[in-house]
Amino acid sequence: MNNSETFTLKTIKKLGVMSCLLASTTASFGAQTQEKPTLVFVHGAHFTASSWQQVQTELKDTYPSVAVNLPGRNDKIIPNQVSMELSAGSLCQSLGQISGDKVLVAHSQGGAIVNAALNICPKENIEKIVYVTSVAPLDGEDVFAKLSKADEEHYFQGIRFNEQMELLEISDSEKFANNFAQDASGEQRKWLINSAVAEPAPVGGSKIKLNQQRFDDIEKHYVFAKRDQIISIESQNKIADSLKLKSTFTINSGHLPMLTQSKELANILVQVSSN
Repeated sequence: MNNSETFTLKTIKKLGVMSCLLASTTASFGAQTQEKPTLVFVHGAHFTASSWQQVQTELKDTYPSVAVNLPGRNDKIIPNQVSMELSAGSLCQSLGQISGDKVLVAHSQGGAIVNAALNICPKENIEKIVYVTSVAPLDGEDVFAKLSKADEEHYFQGIRFNEQMELLEISDSEKFANNFAQDASGEQRKWLINSAVAEPAPVGGSKIKLNQQRFDDIEKHYVFAKRDQIISIESQNKIADSLKLKSTFTINSGHLPMLTQSKELANILVQVSSN
């Protein structure tokens, strides 16, 4: 265990969230070791593991899956303590509870947390990473370095920054829903508004420490969301161009294809995981 990993585990224990992190993982797999890799879903900003529920349902008879809850959402950790290191460390804690090979599926800001985790738990059996309309910052880069001014403007139409709390709060649910999932049905929109949470600001304000060798060894794929207004297709292309990708896919959706196009996304994940 390296110094970075030791520090992170001590930090998690100090905050008293070890049991919370392990208990908050939602899973769909048997107790026995699986021959197939486990798909591990990492949510983006303003959401929790529940954002992957529909995709997990689509996959339940095909691949084992786990959706991880990151710290700082629906728990007692104060926002200014939710660093990138703590977030990546909590992901490593969850990965350590899953036997066998793993395919990481990261949405939005989750891509930065996945990349940061490779520096903390480089020996985890990660076969592939699938970035779903996601950031994927490289070593020394800011989390949102490749996003455009228009992306930022769309985001802050429904969000305000509470500087005192270091918290990104949903200030207008309707505008938030419009920009995050303009393609959502009435029922999906209702779920989105009811399920979205405030986001600890320090995570998105971080720079990434990347284990470049481990990153290079992992097969990487990208799923574009053609109508995304939070990470626009132009920004997604810029992100994808910085990666050595095995394959790419495109879904005609807004920022939340796991909500509005869950079956299509699940089919893509089966295709990636099977090859």
